[in-house]
Amino acid sequence: MICQCGDVLLNKLIEVKYISAKKGKGVFAKKNIRKGTKINIAHIILISNKGWDLIEDTVLSNYSYEWDDPNCKGEYESAISLSASQFINHSYNPNVKYVYDYKNKCIEHITIRDISKDEEITVNYNGEPFNKSPVWFEVEDVE
Repeated sequence: MICQCGDVLLNKLIEVKYISAKKGKGVFAKKNIRKGTKINIAHIILISNKGWDLIEDTVLSNYSYEWDDPNCKGEYESAISLSASQFINHSYNPNVKYVYDYKNKCIEHITIRDISKDEEITVNYNGEPFNKSPVWFEVEDVE
């Protein structure tokens, strides 16, 4: 079977760059990207609840996802990815949403508006793109 991932698989759409000491790294568009484009497929590693207890108070917890797969029966409620998605920063005015694919154990990142070359890729960590609920850290771009 030949993968049809194209630009996503070859990372022709996005790249990770250092922003600042305060903000760390971020993900940026390598070229103009149209609304509705899948820009990343983040294959995940499930973290057991016991495993979560070991990393909860470490820096790794900042890079984890909640994993609400009903097929996991509460044994695996967290996940981590080793993709560029780990560096997509939060915004209350995001340009990307994420969609869980429980069957394939991955998270897809899809643009919700056109994105310009060199623009930072952002997602709302609350899940829904325009959910204004507080997150666990200070947010700079509250609009």
